[in-house]
Amino acid sequence: MTPSIATSAALDSQNEALLTRAAELEALWYTGPRMWHGSSGEPVTGLQAATHLETALGVLDREGWEPGAFGLWEVLAGPVDLTGVSVSVLELVICAHTGASAAEPRLWDKVPGRTVDQVRALLLAGAAYARRYGPTDAARH
Repeated sequence: MTPSIATSAALDSQNEALLTRAAELEALWYTGPRMWHGSSGEPVTGLQAATHLETALGVLDREGWEPGAFGLWEVLAGPVDLTGVSVSVLELVICAHTGASAAEPRLWDKVPGRTVDQVRALLLAGAAYARRYGPTDAARH
């Protein structure tokens, strides 16, 4: 499935609740626009993060997923600010889903028993979150 087709799919009620919980966590964890700035201090828009996550999904679909050898660490690699914000988005989604207080998404997919469908769902939920809750104009943040 191509990223554009995948992102056009309607979210079900479980995903809606997940995205809402992730937004609540963002409000608790981060103050101001901190969430949407990379480690260099440069702003990243929600659209940029969503596109990065959709591109990562495309790479995963094209190259395959092999836990411990080729997974989220590899497909999320890119410009440092964009990667950092995208990883933060995925952390929010993981924590909203699991109730954990922290998570490293690039290690999450190496957990024994993890499936490619779960990895794909995480990337799709992350892209949906970034599109919905991320800033639209990097210059304002």
